Amino acid sequence: MTFKAVTFVVAGLVAIIRCVVIVQQSAFAAKITTGPPPGCVPAPHTEQHSLQLARYSFQKTQQGSPRAQPYIEWMCGAALVLLAIPCRAKAWRYKCGQCMPKSKPMCFLNSRRAMRYSDLNQHGGTSLTGAQCNLVERRRAQRGRTVLAAEESASWSRRDQMLGIEEQVQQLWSEHSVFTADAPPVRTDSTTSGDVPKFFVTFPYPYMNGRLHLGHAFSLLKSEFAARFMRLDGKHVLFPFSFHCTGMPISAAALKLKAILDSRARSDDDDDDDEEGTAETVAHSSVMNAEDPAVPTTFKAKKSKVEAKTGSLDQYEIMVALGIGPEEIPKFVDPEYWLRFFPPLAIHDMKKLGTAIDWRRSFITTDMNPYYDAFVRWQFQKLRSQYLDNGKRQSIFSIATQQPCADHDRAEGEGVKPQEYTLIKLRVKVVPGEWRESLGDGEVFLVAATLRPETMYGQTNCFVLLEGNYGFFRMRNGEIVVCSKRSALNMAYQELVEVQEAASGTIEPVCLLEKSGKDLVGLPLKAPLAVHDTIYALPMLTISMDKGTGIVTSVPAESPDDFMCLKDWKSRANWREQFGVKEEWCLPFDVIEIMEFPDSDGSTAAAPYVCEQMKIGSHKERDKLAAAKKEVYMKGFYSGVLTVGPYAGSKVMDIKDQIRNDLIASGEAVPYFEPESRVVARSGDECIVALCDQWYLKYSDEQWTQRVKAHIENDLNMFNEAAKKNMLYAVGWLGDWACSRTFGLGTKLPWDEQWLIESLSDSTIYMAYYTVAHLIQGGELYGSTDGKIAPDAFTEEVFDYIFCIRQDVPADTAISTELLHRMRREFEFWYPVDLRCSGRDLIQNHLTMSLFNHAAVWEDPSRWPQAMYCNGHVMVDSEKMSKSKGNFMTLEEAIQTYSADATRIACAGAGDNLNDANWSRETAAKSILRLTTLQAWTEDMVKRLPSLRSGELNFLDRIFENEINAAVTQAHAAYTDMLYGEALRLVWFDMDTLRSQYAILTNGDVHHEVTKRLMEVQMVVLSPIAPHVCEHLWRNVLGKQSFVVREPWPTPAAVDGILKRQYEVIQGSLRFFRLELDKLMSPKKKKKKEQAGPATKPTHAVIWVAKNYKQYQQDILSVLQQIEFDAENAPVDPDFMRTVKNSEVMKDMPKTNVKKAMSFASFVVRNEVSIRGPAALDLQLPFDEDSMLKDILDVVKAQLGVPNIEVCDAEREHPRGCDSQREAATPGNARIAFFVDVPEPAAA
Repeated sequence: MTFKAVTFVVAGLVAIIRCVVIVQQSAFAAKITTGPPPGCVPAPHTEQHSLQLARYSFQKTQQGSPRAQPYIEWMCGAALVLLAIPCRAKAWRYKCGQCMPKSKPMCFLNSRRAMRYSDLNQHGGTSLTGAQCNLVERRRAQRGRTVLAAEESASWSRRDQMLGIEEQVQQLWSEHSVFTADAPPVRTDSTTSGDVPKFFVTFPYPYMNGRLHLGHAFSLLKSEFAARFMRLDGKHVLFPFSFHCTGMPISAAALKLKAILDSRARSDDDDDDDEEGTAETVAHSSVMNAEDPAVPTTFKAKKSKVEAKTGSLDQYEIMVALGIGPEEIPKFVDPEYWLRFFPPLAIHDMKKLGTAIDWRRSFITTDMNPYYDAFVRWQFQKLRSQYLDNGKRQSIFSIATQQPCADHDRAEGEGVKPQEYTLIKLRVKVVPGEWRESLGDGEVFLVAATLRPETMYGQTNCFVLLEGNYGFFRMRNGEIVVCSKRSALNMAYQELVEVQEAASGTIEPVCLLEKSGKDLVGLPLKAPLAVHDTIYALPMLTISMDKGTGIVTSVPAESPDDFMCLKDWKSRANWREQFGVKEEWCLPFDVIEIMEFPDSDGSTAAAPYVCEQMKIGSHKERDKLAAAKKEVYMKGFYSGVLTVGPYAGSKVMDIKDQIRNDLIASGEAVPYFEPESRVVARSGDECIVALCDQWYLKYSDEQWTQRVKAHIENDLNMFNEAAKKNMLYAVGWLGDWACSRTFGLGTKLPWDEQWLIESLSDSTIYMAYYTVAHLIQGGELYGSTDGKIAPDAFTEEVFDYIFCIRQDVPADTAISTELLHRMRREFEFWYPVDLRCSGRDLIQNHLTMSLFNHAAVWEDPSRWPQAMYCNGHVMVDSEKMSKSKGNFMTLEEAIQTYSADATRIACAGAGDNLNDANWSRETAAKSILRLTTLQAWTEDMVKRLPSLRSGELNFLDRIFENEINAAVTQAHAAYTDMLYGEALRLVWFDMDTLRSQYAILTNGDVHHEVTKRLMEVQMVVLSPIAPHVCEHLWRNVLGKQSFVVREPWPTPAAVDGILKRQYEVIQGSLRFFRLELDKLMSPKKKKKKEQAGPATKPTHAVIWVAKNYKQYQQDILSVLQQIEFDAENAPVDPDFMRTVKNSEVMKDMPKTNVKKAMSFASFVVRNEVSIRGPAALDLQLPFDEDSMLKDILDVVKAQLGVPNIEVCDAEREHPRGCDSQREAATPGNARIAFFVDVPEPAAA
């Protein structure tokens, strides 16, 4: 077989396998019901596009010979055509740039599509460009038209129906500017006092390096639900939204992209030198650029070696994954292009979600917006006088960007701070002669980083990693230290060791000599504070070279790892022989006890004792040793008392710092810093700790900190006690914060313009800018200065006046006094922020810093945020949202797949506390059916309203009206407490149940007014969560002229407790009756050979009703009435049953009733009190249960299908017997027995 034939077969098989995987992993692989509408772009998983994917996938796994490329090309195409025929038959009917070579390009395909984005044009600079529209359509197409699974019970036609309603409603809101909000004029009439109630809610602006995704939607909808509810509740509501562009991520991504494009362009030029390479490149271009073969600098198949090995996405592939076309990607090498591209798409997606946002107040950050730039400069002028300082501080540092790396500049390690160690210097007493030629003069030290310098009195040896690579580095004082290269790099940036310029232009430590850990074993050492004059370096098999210096000083009395490792070397002769460890290096060294613990017997050192208790057998048992280490370290710090040295008798926690200072002062140790854990910058490099000369915010200031803590403890509503505790911890933990950078986007420090203000520090009080942004920027997103006041007119004095820091109008300003007064009025009315919603991850930085900065700028706490709500992260179908898992979903994808209202419903029900929430695709899909069912029912009932019963309300009417009132009252409380899952249950599921139960219990004879009120109330109370369908039904079905989103919250009558209890008894009784009938009609199976005959439908039934509890039950209830219950209706004393058992009534109770009494007590507390509270302990019902059941007896008969039912007193015997059922009846728990009366045979 020829080479070409072999290549053809192998490449073809690989391509087919790859194609199958690609098709199976995409939504395209599911069944297709209908194709896209005429004129729209179908899924790009057409044969042409799949060919691109398959061919590229092949190249990822095998960088094949150029000779094979034409055959791969052909085979991939053939495979994809075969795979596509059953799945894409309908796609061939539609022509577009992704399907047919001679079709229209992907731009505005028709005027209808152009109108789809016209609502954005009213906001200057935010209309979608052709490229952005292409992206929107491409992303829609990529989703295909997957059929929902049968169990999801929703079809695409229903989904499309919802999308149509949403588009109409959003257009209506836009035309009437429903969500714009301005401060009302100051009231001057004498009949009123004060302003109208207001509600100002904000959400941290998202970073604009990509599309918004479901995680954004889940968190921001907390703000959205609150805004809509508060508007219904009578508040004047402002909900603005903006876009964050400050910092390093966009600039870093642009640089990465540029480097990739340059690299691939060079690689492509190299290929042009080879004839076969040229053919391959041309063939490749014909595939990748089918629409426009002349597009320059588009996708190149080749990747760097690192990327090829790791299989990770580079920046180009990330852009492709975002759905950006190859002709558009090169434009993103300019950071400003990101700022122009993504914010309009975010606005588009947010509008499609139906958010109640005042878009006039939107803006982007960075100096690209000169007005916001002026605001941030003003903010830092206010901070400078008291809370800003300049100097050298240890900071998490990115070598690639040569600047500190703050939380939002990190790809990994958010919240990690510098960890301070003490670098213990262990002097090498005898340096091998062959080393001196490289080292020169100077003493040599092995250096070990420790967090416990007070334990150095107990050193017996030190440990190294045999296969570890160690370098010798000269410190600035001439001494030579031995450590890992990673730790030496930290030391270089902390000005501890001599440095040289690296090839990259950065600095690196000067390495004099390199040795393995094996070369260091056996070195004699002099250790500071040690009892022994000489100790030795021994191997440890579990040292991590990624933490500390790679050298560990050993204190076996206080370190379980050290104790077990030393014990291993002392007891394992075979180990010593294998690794060349001499006996004199370890056998003479025993544990040196250096502490005692007053709360223990003091007979042994902590580490050996804990290791023995935990039965640890070797220093390789890492998990056990980690647990032991935590226990020993905590005990040593909080309880330990030194027994050696000049501080003997002192508690460790009191003298720890003093011992450290003594070691540093004597030159036996130096301070050293590392990140607490791994930190990776968005530029891709692993961060170190560097001593940086920079500007920093003094969040460690004691007075400042105390003011913020007092506000959190006394005035700030966090909705969750755990969130408040986390916030208080963050206030004390934050410390000095480096706020200046030299790389990235942002605002320059006004007095030192070599520095940029980092991305968290410029995002702390921007909520104040929302109040005036529309007046300053004129509703234009980017702060265009055309025809507006010059940005430099917004001086410090002007902003001071606008934001109520000064009372006098600035004398010399180009801004009119009228406009200044108007802006000041906006701020005075809207501020403070009433609610700030965020993910829990921002507690440790943004939210805490926001409080600090408000306290710095405004002395009056009444101007500080009043409430902060934090939620957990969102999972999708109980898994972390991830592209690799196939459950990553952009906001646009969620809306187009499930509709906006179904997406919102799924978010509302996903979770409300700090725990991770679960967004369910099944819930979203089923919500489509429920929404359209609600629509159909409402339309039908409106048509039937004139024919419904009217006049006086009967008993069941009053019950259901009362249930509506109860649901409205409870929903108001749930919305107020931001318990949206509970609110959704009440206004969605419970009201749907009320609707169906009302029809069932009345046998369809519902009352006109009750039905109408149920419809109207549900449209209002459900509208915060599902506003589109509610608005549509409110206006187009119920015929209202107002907007439901502006309606007042329903004012319910007081809930009648007796009617509510009656409804509970009716529902509970009917449920029990049905279960008893099911048992009768579905008897248990008999033995195998016995055939159970069909059950006979009962013809009669007897219901027993008890007016009073039995005497022993009354006695138990009297005892339980003395038990204390908490707010959750649970006994405060978990051992309450002991109290019942030891009560006097139990002592006097007949033995035959004792067991029944205890069982009754447990049942009542766990099944009745837990649901209804202490009212469940009442001795009698507040109504006549017997009469109530007789009144609804026709309903009971209809429900059970039993024509003859009688209601009887449980205290009286019945001719039919069934005493067990009669005796089981209690007040509120009627019992039933069924009978079959067989008629007598007819006379002959």
